[in-house]
Amino acid sequence: MTPGFDTLAEWAGQIRRSTPEGLLSGTKPAALYGYGFLGRFAHTDLLNQGVDLHCAYDGKPELDGQTVNGLEIRSPTRLGADKPPFVFVSARHAVRDVSMRLDALGIAHVSVDAHYVARDIDAYKQIHDDWLTDERSRSTLRAVMATMLTGDKAYVAGVFERDQYFCLPQFCGSEKEIYVDAGAYVGDSLERFLWSQNGVFHKALCFEPGMRQFRALANRRRRLISEWALDENQIAVIPAALGETDQTASAATSSGDMTSLALSDAGEHPIKILSLDAHLAGERVSMIKADVEGMEMPLLRGAAETIRRHRPKLAICVYHYPSDIPVISRTIKSLVPDYRFALRHHSPQFMETVLYAWVET
Repeated sequence: MTPGFDTLAEWAGQIRRSTPEGLLSGTKPAALYGYGFLGRFAHTDLLNQGVDLHCAYDGKPELDGQTVNGLEIRSPTRLGADKPPFVFVSARHAVRDVSMRLDALGIAHVSVDAHYVARDIDAYKQIHDDWLTDERSRSTLRAVMATMLTGDKAYVAGVFERDQYFCLPQFCGSEKEIYVDAGAYVGDSLERFLWSQNGVFHKALCFEPGMRQFRALANRRRRLISEWALDENQIAVIPAALGETDQTASAATSSGDMTSLALSDAGEHPIKILSLDAHLAGERVSMIKADVEGMEMPLLRGAAETIRRHRPKLAICVYHYPSDIPVISRTIKSLVPDYRFALRHHSPQFMETVLYAWVET
């Protein structure tokens, strides 16, 4: 059962009260547990909050003893001897197991996800009470918050829904849709888009920077054009990511990895990044879907003029970073205050949470 907001606020208060004095001012040192995608984000963001991180623990043998971005990475086997004063757990999918291990060692800790919910509880309250348009959205938000606060995925599994990106009536059935698919991957969301429109739409622009994924996307495009009897110009596939400005950056994974690509300062695999505003040059779009591995905010900044001018429907993933829901919601509202919001969760795991935004016509 999804807890009420007052219960979640009390859980968040308990976390704030249990935070050691001086931790957030840097007078008491802390450590990270986990130095993957979320750990790298937490490293930078916690430092910006004033936290003094003196090391990180990660189970990958190849990281043991390395210094990454000024932070020493150690094996978790050293936890008992080191006894760090406090640990932020960024190993999102193993929070409960890691927490039990740290409890057994007598080490105070909190998950990165729980820390951010506790910090931003007032923003969550505004989203819950004022910005979400339906009770299903409010229940979904509370379930996501409960999972972030406890590490228990049963909460989000309880609000799981299918038909990602096209589950709401506002997001399907328009005969003149001009669709932007950011993070098109192998074309799975493109194909679902076609089904949601019954094959009747104006144009689809699909952006995917991973070369192996892009080849699969291009193959699917050819099949869909044939199967749906479409004009060749109706679907365009672009081998690039969408971000704030036109540039070349590095991906953290090679093109042989079939997961979507995340950017990394240490990456060795160049990818092209485009600003949607510059790419469109004023051309209208009616829907933007984005699942871009943590680049959602740069994408929104690079599409700000398009969003202000054309007010497209938005289906934006808000699960990559623990700050995503309040930060992305606030950004979208700042661009178009008239946007209405819905939230849905499309996985039994802690992933695929999507914020839907549209303007009533």
